[in-house]
Amino acid sequence: MKTEGILTAINTTMGGLSTQMKRLRLISDNIANADRVADKKGRIYKRQVLVSEGKNSATNKNFSDRLSLKMKKTDQGHFNTVDRRLAGLKGGTDGFRVVEQDSTLRVYEPNNPLADKDGYVEKPDINVVEEMVDMISATRIYEANVSVMQAAKNIAKKSLEI
Repeated sequence: MKTEGILTAINTTMGGLSTQMKRLRLISDNIANADRVADKKGRIYKRQVLVSEGKNSATNKNFSDRLSLKMKKTDQGHFNTVDRRLAGLKGGTDGFRVVEQDSTLRVYEPNNPLADKDGYVEKPDINVVEEMVDMISATRIYEANVSVMQAAKNIAKKSLEI
């Protein structure tokens, strides 16, 4: 395997790790705020999800484009790409954006001091079970990316022994 192949694998894996870390951060925020009621100004926490965007997104390509395989050649700035991926762990976008869902639930809690005259309190529309399933999914994808990173590292080590 050529060095550029290993660097491409590492670059792709770094993108996957970064994306799943962002996804896990959003999921944990959603779980933490699931029972939060409106603040004094009436603002309610909105569920946040990570959605794909941009020209590199599989959802923005047609079916034949997703099936075609193209050889990519490395360019001189491939190390800069890895640096950008590392910067993405600190909050870069990398083709994804955070979307707030604008739905709320009215929960009957007449003893709650924030309840309206009918005894209802508005809360975010967050299903904790769904969030936990998403968290398990993101964790498994993260683990798979770590495995790919380990495999690329082992391949690089073995290729140096030749």
